[in-house]
Amino acid sequence: MKKKDYLLIVVLFSLFLVGCNETGTVDTFTSKKPDAAESLRLNNQADIFQWEGNIFETEIEWIDELEINEDQYIGAIKYNATKAEDFKNGTANHLPIGAKIYSAKERDDILIVKYDDVVKRYLVLSEG
Repeated sequence: MKKKDYLLIVVLFSLFLVGCNETGTVDTFTSKKPDAAESLRLNNQADIFQWEGNIFETEIEWIDELEINEDQYIGAIKYNATKAEDFKNGTANHLPIGAKIYSAKERDDILIVKYDDVVKRYLVLSEG
């Protein structure tokens, strides 16, 4: 083999190795559960409450069309807030303090809230 051929093979192999080197950047996206700030940013009139670290929202048409029965009493609304940063577990922006929260027999992503003669269904907001 001539010195010229050997040099050509080394150069081509080097270019191949350099071409296979990943020098680009990798974008990483993480998703998290929506919080009160995100929900209210999307709809500042949203009727929401926070329970066990999750935000629940009502006035979702397809939820109201389901046949759902209350199961167990799980708690009550303890706080009211108008600002997202004031939300914590048991906080609502439209529900009155003392409104009773029940689980649903048929689904674990829906809670039923009762106060006075009003019954509302709330869906947990999920990552997305």
